[in-house]
Formats: sequence, C-alpha cells, structure tokens
Amino acid sequence: MDVYQTEEEQVESIKKWWAENSRSIFFGVGLGLFAIFGWQSWKEQVRTHAVEASDVYLQLEKSIKDSQNDAALLLATELDTSYADTPYASLAGLQKAKVEMEKGDRAAAAKTLEKVASTAGNNSIQHIARVRSLRIRIGSGEMEAVIADIDSVIAEKNGVNPGEFIGQYEALKGDAYRLLGDVEKARFGYIAALRTATLDRRLIQLKLDDLGPPPASFADDSSAAVNAETEK
Repeated sequence: MDVYQTEEEQVESIKKWWAENSRSIFFGVGLGLFAIFGWQSWKEQVRTHAVEASDVYLQLEKSIKDSQNDAALLLATELDTSYADTPYASLAGLQKAKVEMEKGDRAAAAKTLEKVASTAGNNSIQHIARVRSLRIRIGSGEMEAVIADIDSVIAEKNGVNPGEFIGQYEALKGDAYRLLGDVEKARFGYIAALRTATLDRRLIQLKLDDLGPPPASFADDSSAAVNAETEK
C-alpha cells in the first residue's frame, strides 16, 4: 500500500479499491455457486447483493454526515448482519465506532473495533481497527493491558503481523508509557515509531520533543536496547 498521511486516507484508498474491483472479487467468490444456480441467476444475485450493500453504506455515510446517529447505528448493524460477506461490513464497523464515541460509549466503540480487527477480510482495515481500539483503551486508562497487547502484536503472536503499521503500534506504546509516567520508555517507543512509521510522523516527533531532552545516559541505554532487540 502507498504511504498515506492519515488513517482516513488509508480507509478512503481501500474504499476506492473496493469500488474498482468489487465485480472481479464477487466473481471469484461466486464461481462455486455457478454450477448450482447457473450463470444468469448467479450473476444477478451477486449484482443485487453488491448494489444493496453499497446503497446501505451510502445511506450510513449520509446519516453520519447529517448527525443522525441513531439511524447510522441501525444501518451499520444491518450491514454487519445482512452483508457480512462484503467489505462494507467492516467499513461500517469503523463508522459505527465513530458514532459510539460521539455518543460517549467508549466501551462499545472499542468492542466494535475489536470485532472489525478480528473479522475484516482486509489486513489494513484490521490494523486500523485495532490501532483505534487500542487508542480508546489508553484513553480509558488501560495502559498496562494495551502495552501487553501491543507487545504481542509486535512479536507476531496469534498470527498477527504488524507489517507497515508497526510504527503506529510503537507510537501507542510511547503514549501508554508517557501516561504511566515512564518518560524513558515513552522515549524509546517514539524513537522506535519514527524509525518505521508511515503515518503521523510529525505528531510523533512533537510527542518525542515534548518529553524534553534525554538524560546523558540515554545514548548508551538506547544502543543497548537496540542491540537487545537485534539479538532476539
């Protein structure tokens, strides 16, 4: 994936890609149905399903734009239940979490994002959802648990590979340590993030600068930490 400045640009790129390639994707998924229903029947079924999902998602976006949050939540639920086999379901999950945050329900938003992270068919959407969920949890005071979860992702446990999102995970570790009052571990987190981040580099640098100048021993500690990571 290309380098983007924000998560929203990534999401918009994925939506654009889906709009351009949905026909071929449905074709691949539906080949097995062809022998059962016949070409014309299958083609019409796929087309109708895709158009319906797209229409519901457009209604969802309009509801959010018009601040009709209750309607937006209902539409997001419809996409999740009736069109779970399309990428619109995971995109709707991202939108649903935004609405839940606006309504002040942080726990519901985190839960929605965690579901997207575990079910989305697109790896980038999975990571975007997970990063947003972790960010919400940090805001709710779950710093230690978030650090443990991020370490698990970075170590590629449970089959999760951070890929190009590793910089965002490292930056979140920096945020968590900063809120815990561990300035030096926060510094390590932000420096690690700057080495690999493709998003929000300016913001990460500002957070690092805000920690103040490092102690005289920091250079040696930093080298030791890098060597330890290399030996793993």
